[in-house]
Amino acid sequence: MNEIRVFDDSVDDMDIIQNITSTEHREKAFYIADIGKVIAKHDEWIAKMPRVVPHFAIKSNSDPTVIKVLAALDACFDCASKQEIKQVMQHGVHGDRIIFAHPAKYPSHIIYAKKVDVKQMTVDSEYELFKIKDFFPEAKIVIRIRCDSKNTPVVLGMKFGCESHEEAVRLIQLTKDLGLNLHGFSFHVGSPCCEPEAYSRGITMCKQLIIVSKSIGCDDVQLIDIGGGFPGESGTNIDEIASVVNKAIQDVDPSIRVISEPGTYYVASSFTLASYLHSKRMILKDGETMRMYYINCGVFNGFTEELLDLQARVPQLLSEPVSSEKFSSCVWGSTLHSYDLIVKDMLLPELNIGDWLIWKDMGAYAISLSTTFNGFEIPVVIPIVRKSQWEDFRARINLV
Repeated sequence: MNEIRVFDDSVDDMDIIQNITSTEHREKAFYIADIGKVIAKHDEWIAKMPRVVPHFAIKSNSDPTVIKVLAALDACFDCASKQEIKQVMQHGVHGDRIIFAHPAKYPSHIIYAKKVDVKQMTVDSEYELFKIKDFFPEAKIVIRIRCDSKNTPVVLGMKFGCESHEEAVRLIQLTKDLGLNLHGFSFHVGSPCCEPEAYSRGITMCKQLIIVSKSIGCDDVQLIDIGGGFPGESGTNIDEIASVVNKAIQDVDPSIRVISEPGTYYVASSFTLASYLHSKRMILKDGETMRMYYINCGVFNGFTEELLDLQARVPQLLSEPVSSEKFSSCVWGSTLHSYDLIVKDMLLPELNIGDWLIWKDMGAYAISLSTTFNGFEIPVVIPIVRKSQWEDFRARINLV
C-alpha cells in the first residue's frame, strides 16, 4: 500500500489539494481519497451493528486502494459480476467472504463463481434457479424478496425482488424440488433509504420465510441479507437505522447470520474531487447576464448523479474569491454534450480561468460510472491518510 500518501493530522483536505494543484496536477481533475474515513466507517459499523456483517458493495466504488484496505481489515464484499469477483479476490479475499448479489447472472459468470468457490448467490425467479441447477448445483441460494422503502429516490424493487408471499414460497419449494441448497433470504429497500422502518419490514418478512422454509423441509437456512441503502455523506449517520435493525434482529436465532451490502456508506464522504476551471463566457438570459463556467470533468466522468437529478452539489473554491458578491451561474462539464451540466443557474461568486472548484462527498457512484466520452480523461485518484490513522491501521493488520 505504498501508493497511499501520509499527512500530518493537522493538515486539512484543502491544504493537501492546494499542494497537489501547485506541484502536480496543474490542469487535470483528481480525487483525494481519505482512506482513514473508510477505516473509520468500518469501525463505526461494527460498533453500532455488531451482529450485521457488512459486505462492501464495490459497484459503488471499485477503487483498488479501498478494496485493498477493506480486505486487509477482513471485510466481506458484495459483487455483481465475474469482473467484480476478480477485483476482490486478487487482494486475497476468499469465496466465503463474497456474496454474488445479482439475481440475473450470465451463465458464464455462474460457472466462474463455481470455479473460484463463490457459493452465496441471489435469485428472484424460477429461471435463475434452473440456470444455477445446470451450472452450479452446489451454490448456496439466497432468495431476494421485494421490500421497498416508502421514501427513497431509487426504487430497486422495480427491477429485482420477488413478491414475499406466494411467489417466494413457490421459489422455496422449487429450490427444494431441484435439490438445491436454500441458504437464506435478502432484500434491498432502495438507495438511499429515508425510512428506517423499511429494514424492520424486510427482516420480518425474512423471519417469516425462514419458518415457511423449515415447514417445507429446507432446514439449512442460515442467512438474512438486509441489503444496502445506508447514508454515507458528510453529516449523516446510521444511528436510527442501527436502532431499528438491532431491535428487529434481537429475536433471530443465533444460528442465522445477518449481513448487509453497504456501498455509499463506506465511500461517499471519503472522496473529494478537485476540478479545474478552464473556460468561461457570459450570456444574456431573460435580459440578465449569466456566467457560464467550464471545468475539466462532468456528468460523464464523475457527476452522473447530477445527470439523473439525484444530486445538486455546491462547489467550494480552493482560493478565496475576490469579492463576496454572487452572480447567476452555470457550471458545465468538458464534453460537447448539452446534458453535461453540473450546476444549473446557481448564485456563485465571480470565478476565473485557472480557479479550482472542490466537490465534497464524491465517493459513491462517481468513479464507477465514469467514461472517457469525447476523449476526456477520468479523474485520477490520490489515496491519502493521516499519520495517526495510518499507524493504527498498520498495527491492526501487522503491516511492517
